[in-house]
Amino acid sequence: MTASDLHSALLRPAVLQVLKAMGYSLAKPAVVDTLTDLTARYLLLVASETAQAALNNHGDSQPTIQDVRLALERVGALRPQMKTTEEAAKGYENVDGALVPFEDLRGVRNFVKWAEGPIHKEIRRVGGLDGGEKDNVADLAADMAENEDYVTAIKKKHSKTAEESRYQGTMLGKDSDLHPIAIEGGTVDSLSEWNARRLRAAGAERATSDSSAISSALSTPIDTATPEQS
Repeated sequence: MTASDLHSALLRPAVLQVLKAMGYSLAKPAVVDTLTDLTARYLLLVASETAQAALNNHGDSQPTIQDVRLALERVGALRPQMKTTEEAAKGYENVDGALVPFEDLRGVRNFVKWAEGPIHKEIRRVGGLDGGEKDNVADLAADMAENEDYVTAIKKKHSKTAEESRYQGTMLGKDSDLHPIAIEGGTVDSLSEWNARRLRAAGAERATSDSSAISSALSTPIDTATPEQS
């Protein structure tokens, strides 16, 4: 199974849960596959836009909530949304006694309303992440962190010991701890030391080669004779 096949297999149940929450109890495999592919492409687009926004805004790969918002705006998830020039034309507004540049937040408010609304609640219920009577995003996020998703539930169901060791080092488990690898019978004790020596040797060889080329060029006599003199 390729990485792409594994990602699709993990995403497919979530797509089925959303369809069930929307009232669809049956769907052809081709339809589910198409929706899964579209969902994967959309998530990849959001992630790419978020990474690009983080790089443009503060020059690193650690995104902030502002970067995520910009990405959602670019992919059309936050609507309606004014253009930057339209927001600038609105001037300033009074927010808690302070004048701040006008910012169109209708798309953000609609997104929060959807996250706290009945549609998303039904999706969470079908997925086993029902937040109960919680009615704000912070409480919902905390509740979802405590509940188990379907992957965790399946792993526990098929694991007699309920340990994560069998999945360690795989996509379904924690990353394996990196340990230094000792080299027996050599002049170095580890791969990192061997690599450092190799890089130093390559650098010294390159410097020697450059120096030899310069010395050779300086020692080469220059023929000053003109074509007529020759």
